[in-house]
Amino acid sequence: MTVPRSTLRLQFHKGFTFDDALAHVEYFAALGVSHLYASPVTTAEPGSMHGYNTVDYTQVSAECGGEAGLKRLAEKLREHGMGLIVDVVPNHMGVGGSNNAWWLDILEWGRHSAYARHFDIDWHSPDPALRGKVLMPCLAAPYGDELAAGRIELRFAAQTGHFYVRYGPHVGPICPIDYASILQSGERADLSALAERFQGL
Repeated sequence: MTVPRSTLRLQFHKGFTFDDALAHVEYFAALGVSHLYASPVTTAEPGSMHGYNTVDYTQVSAECGGEAGLKRLAEKLREHGMGLIVDVVPNHMGVGGSNNAWWLDILEWGRHSAYARHFDIDWHSPDPALRGKVLMPCLAAPYGDELAAGRIELRFAAQTGHFYVRYGPHVGPICPIDYASILQSGERADLSALAERFQGL
């Protein structure tokens, strides 16, 4: 490992990828740069221009060139005796939308989610109405107005067998313990029979 002497900050996104940076390594070396200091390189919200709205810490951003592109850049830097410093910000995640599997799991399972302790959520709010719940301030107008306008929609994903609420770009998965009441509200014998399977979850 080399000790940084001088760094150059690069902001990666789909318009400036790892390969774009690789094409300038010789120039950076000639400037005397010892290390590139990179914005987060894991998967962020689609189209992110900064990478700090991470949605998957386990995958290198495909928009920026993926793991293969990152390795090419690292190898080129190594050839010039240069290093790579990556900004890792574990307290930044992109929530809302429909791309963060950890966040969607929390919305579906609440404090019983495997990821419930990964986020700073006050499960014991002093407000009794919020205890054990997540308050997600994303409505553009009062709830009743948005519901009456049809902008809050109950949907069913047939490919996965899940109910969810859609509001613009936001997805709110519904916990399976509530499926019975949803199915019963259809007032159909076949759906009521299916609802019985979810009773007692």
